[in-house]
Amino acid sequence: MSSEDVEKIKDRLNIVDVVGQYVQLKKAGKNYTARCPFHKERTPSFMVSPERGTYMCFGCGERGDVFSFVQKMEGSDFPTVLKQLAEKAGVKLETRFVGKPKDVEKEERLRAVCEAAVSFFEAELAKHSEVQKYITTRGVNAKSSKEWRLGYAPPKWEELSKHLTEHGFSKDEIVDAGFAVRSEKKQGEIFDRFRGRIIFPIFGAGNEPIAVSGRFFEKVPGQKEDVEPAKYVNSPETALFKKSRTLYGLNQARGAIRKADCILLVEGQFDLVLAHQSGLPFTVALSGTALTEEHLSILGRLSKRLVLALDADQAGLRSGLKSALMAFKTGFEVKVPSFPEGKDPADLGAENPELLKAAIRTSKTAVEFFMDALRPAAKDERAYQRMVEQSVLPLVASMHSSIEQAHFTRLVAERLHVPEAAVRAEVAKHPALPSEDAEAELVAAMPDAALAPFDKKVGMLIAYFAPHTPVYVELSKLVGESELQTLAEKLAPQQELLRFRFEQELGLHTSESQVAEDMLREISKAVEKTKFKAQYL
Repeated sequence: MSSEDVEKIKDRLNIVDVVGQYVQLKKAGKNYTARCPFHKERTPSFMVSPERGTYMCFGCGERGDVFSFVQKMEGSDFPTVLKQLAEKAGVKLETRFVGKPKDVEKEERLRAVCEAAVSFFEAELAKHSEVQKYITTRGVNAKSSKEWRLGYAPPKWEELSKHLTEHGFSKDEIVDAGFAVRSEKKQGEIFDRFRGRIIFPIFGAGNEPIAVSGRFFEKVPGQKEDVEPAKYVNSPETALFKKSRTLYGLNQARGAIRKADCILLVEGQFDLVLAHQSGLPFTVALSGTALTEEHLSILGRLSKRLVLALDADQAGLRSGLKSALMAFKTGFEVKVPSFPEGKDPADLGAENPELLKAAIRTSKTAVEFFMDALRPAAKDERAYQRMVEQSVLPLVASMHSSIEQAHFTRLVAERLHVPEAAVRAEVAKHPALPSEDAEAELVAAMPDAALAPFDKKVGMLIAYFAPHTPVYVELSKLVGESELQTLAEKLAPQQELLRFRFEQELGLHTSESQVAEDMLREISKAVEKTKFKAQYL
């Protein structure tokens, strides 16, 4: 990779096309506007300039180029985004250049380890017919198995490690990539982390493997018989893999989520593969951790409609309740499907994909689902009311919409056969959420908010028009060369922001000359007013 590669990518990719895959843009003069994907707002204050290849939000101050935008939206590092955009632009990256940062070089090596390991697991699956048969009995067809690059870690202690060292990777690299563990008994030796397991590769934003999840299939010779193996073993966190930011399947689901304006969140890898196979391509799964605010932040840029497909056991219900509360607090609409007793999404998808799709389509609101789920566990009506108060009312209190709160307050009151005022009073006891509409405060905090209107208009013209252009020459005549130079130096730190302010004005007019003419007219009036005051007052 070199700086030339970065510039080539910027030249070949229109930032409008890239940003438009994440937010709905509307043309405004030379630029495009949208509601900012980085903070909540009602009035669009996010602007994209195709001419400059940049974006900026006047509400929260976020700004940058096509690389920083994708990094923020995907929660990815620069090397990942660079590779992703290079493929989109058709630019072949240089792999050797002077002065490569050590951390970038290390990450490239870790990516190579991940790819080599996943290829090894794929080859091993092809050799083990009994594992293939099991995957088939779970309902996964050959096409899905290949698409998701399923593999198998043989029930041996050093098979993968030997394979990788033979292919030029060091023991440290294999451990750092998460595929091996250092031996406590034999100093300097390592052994495979994944043994006797079906492997589900976890992919990064650039569709490259960055980690794996291993589902138990068979015990390893020499393993303690009295120790029950974990059902799933996941890669540890590495320089590439951050559990709190990674969602299994998001690399494939992103486009479908935007199109459907809906996210189906499942708990297991088989659940996800079979959901996609069943015609639900907007499905993602967690990767060895509970749902986090970072997950919701990434998903919320794609859709605010979340369907939680929970396991039908008590643990599934508890984790689902926590997830729903967190999602409501971040502005999601949350629904939960009901599955036949003892069935999870994978079971239903394997038996009848249409039943799985029907269950998702008829999902209940989270409030209704949990009220129904709590009923069988309550000994009597009073116990049920206490359970709803403790578990369901926090969901209602965390909703951003006052209308939604009022609707579900009424629904809970009807279900509990209590006065609506009583439920409303209990909801009010929960801590209030921070104000959703903080746009005015954010805008007021922007660096140019304290500028006098005269200085701001002059600054916008200085920032947008080059010296010796007709507009700049006319401005110099009005203000005076010395005064203009003083203002230019004073406003230099805010030049980029003032340029964007001018571009924002362009959204309301047909041409930059018209905007400039209007501003010069106002500046002229202000100058004349100042002269009049100086002479007569």
